[in-house]
Amino acid sequence: MKSNREPNLEEFKFHYHFENAVGHSDKYFLAHNIDEAKEMFDYACCKRHLHPHLDGVEKWNRWKSSWEKIAIPDMKHFSN
Repeated sequence: MKSNREPNLEEFKFHYHFENAVGHSDKYFLAHNIDEAKEMFDYACCKRHLHPHLDGVEKWNRWKSSWEKIAIPDMKHFSN
């Protein structure tokens, strides 16, 4: 019997700040891949009329129980 399994969801953390802010913030998303997580981050920011500066993105490694940085070639094109 064939199993029609959907790809596993992974947890992504977007670390960002605002231009005049003192601290940083994080937003977390469950998604199938980084592109889907990026769409969710963009939607959440657009919905609230936010214009954050993205500092980095990390993916949760459930086997190591730690966050792993995701290398993004051009962070400026990746953020809002």
